[in-house]
Amino acid sequence: MTNQEIANQVKELYEKIDKQTEKLAQTTGLKCPPGCGRCCENPDIETTPLEMLPIALELFQKKQFQELIEKADTVNWEGRCIFYEPDLFIAGNGRCSIYAFRPSVCRLFGFAAVKNKQGGAELAACRYHKEIMPEMVQKVKESIAGGLPVASFSEIAFQLSNIEPSLGNQRMPINQALKVAIQRVGLMAQWETGER
Repeated sequence: MTNQEIANQVKELYEKIDKQTEKLAQTTGLKCPPGCGRCCENPDIETTPLEMLPIALELFQKKQFQELIEKADTVNWEGRCIFYEPDLFIAGNGRCSIYAFRPSVCRLFGFAAVKNKQGGAELAACRYHKEIMPEMVQKVKESIAGGLPVASFSEIAFQLSNIEPSLGNQRMPINQALKVAIQRVGLMAQWETGER
């Protein structure tokens, strides 16, 4: 499979995730506060190179990968996501500069389930959600326990790993995953054009 075919499958799964999380939000009223970027500020967010492949391809096709590489090199590909743009005036607020390409953890967190100790689905609630809307979080948890359909982190991870196991099973910090995806895209482009 080509990088583009793989990326297309990832994007199809992202569309499915978005429909599931939108339905949960519409059914329950759960939503993130406007402009909130608290989870994006976490330097320990992990994803897979597979999930960063669509944005790596996009950057490569638009010839924007070099400036990104330079930006990432300045922080040694570490720290919070390099695509996060914090609000200069409101602490904890910001925006994702690649929102349409964000990985599954960014799409699911706060709106999907993990398995609890009893093996049932339980909302993976955002700490900030719990602080500012505890009643809403409890209501959503009860709805899920009562059978409300919800996206599952483990099911999505399984589906992603089945797209391309060599890229979909390697969890690492988000910037490191991006680096691996960019390297793959660059190497494949060199191989396909015969530049060796």
